[in-house]
Amino acid sequence: MTKIIKILTRSVKPYLGLLILSTGAILYGTLFPVDYDVPQSFMGLDKVVHFIMFAAWTFFYGLVRFLKDKFTLFPVFLVGSLFGLVIEVLQHLLPTGRSPELLDFAADITGTAAAVLLLYVLAQKVSAFKTETAS
Repeated sequence: MTKIIKILTRSVKPYLGLLILSTGAILYGTLFPVDYDVPQSFMGLDKVVHFIMFAAWTFFYGLVRFLKDKFTLFPVFLVGSLFGLVIEVLQHLLPTGRSPELLDFAADITGTAAAVLLLYVLAQKVSAFKTETAS
């Protein structure tokens, strides 16, 4: 297990790449113009997608900050939440055929909070992630 942790914490590059990739996926998935009707079977599942996208994005963002010795949880939560808010505001402002929804924003914040909780557990349980600023 220690060898795996050393490999996972050796470089920020993979997590930075995943952060950039997930940022692009979120921007594309939430801001790209749509000209089709969403199938009824997908209704409601978009909240799950929002949760997963923002949980992953926040987790990668938190790991990048940690590996750059800037690991504190509140800024990670704040930036993830603001990112979700900006997406909803842009959906309102841009002519993409998308509409902002309060429940989408709630799913974004919930996913962000779940990732922060996971980062907190990592900081408490995995010795390589323990820092004095992890709380």
